[in-house]
Amino acid sequence: MLSLALLALVSSAVPLEELFARVDPTVVTVRVATKSLTENQSGAVMVVAIITGSGVLVHPDGYVVTAAHVVEAAELVEVHWLDGFKAKAKVVSLSRTEDIALLKVESTPPKPVVAVVGDSALLKPGHRLFAIGAPYGLEHTLTAGVVSALRSNDRPGLMPKHLVQTDVPLNQGNSGGPLFNEKGEVVGIASFMLSQSGGSVGLNFAVPSNTVRTRLFEEALPYIGVGLRFIPRDVAEIFNWPLEGAFLVETVRPESAAEVAGLRAGAVASEVGGNRVQLGGDLIVSVNGVPASDTTKVAQALRLLKAGDVIRYDVLRGGKPSHVDVPIPGGLGVPALPKPRK
Repeated sequence: MLSLALLALVSSAVPLEELFARVDPTVVTVRVATKSLTENQSGAVMVVAIITGSGVLVHPDGYVVTAAHVVEAAELVEVHWLDGFKAKAKVVSLSRTEDIALLKVESTPPKPVVAVVGDSALLKPGHRLFAIGAPYGLEHTLTAGVVSALRSNDRPGLMPKHLVQTDVPLNQGNSGGPLFNEKGEVVGIASFMLSQSGGSVGLNFAVPSNTVRTRLFEEALPYIGVGLRFIPRDVAEIFNWPLEGAFLVETVRPESAAEVAGLRAGAVASEVGGNRVQLGGDLIVSVNGVPASDTTKVAQALRLLKAGDVIRYDVLRGGKPSHVDVPIPGGLGVPALPKPRK
């Protein structure tokens, strides 16, 4: 039996089956290889894992948007298309706070189909949506529903500032996949769900497409292989950190520019305000002389940098001041996205 939301979509101006056929080729499966060391009685053991997420091709030059938590610890990223085409990809920009990342694939299918990135500011509760992704590895699965609410986070730094809440079923493997509106435009990127059972219970959240457009294209920042989370003053006070604001280094990708330069990641998993945080890493207090508390000026300073320039991070490490210089390995060269249709 079809759900009411699915029936409503089917009865919309463009039949759902037509929309699905039109946009499904833009959706990709993102497969990520990670490795980690664990200790046991016999010594250190290398653990290799394969993670499956979703993504969407948003530019013909091979730019794919996905969720940051899918790829931030990746040793290898491979993108799979509907027609079976596969290609390796690298991360070119990533925001852990907003949970979005931009990938650049080495090659695309001969005739790639590119998704249109819509204007999420037009969304309202009740608007119909559908998602395509790979829940539990079941690639190109369609689910449908509505916008449940539009949320704004008053404590930026721990989670995305803006979120689309939806009852579109999203499960493990949907992360990074697109939410489409009735025009077949991408209006969100699947991020997380709230569930006590581990399965979707209708409380699902996506990062709005306008955040994607701003953070990954219009204000794209260089990726040096580090996962940062902004810590505002009220959160810093919880840990007795005398700071107006700082960037917490949670993850550092092996063999990345950040690791080679000496930035240190966290090693202690914790929970702050319902959000999982990796503590114990460097606390960045300024970036090229700009206080970390002024995130707007930090972003402006970073956007002016080019390949070969150096980012100077002043950090607190174990409570003691230090600094780390990280050279930028390569330019972004991120193209502009077409403006959404009116």
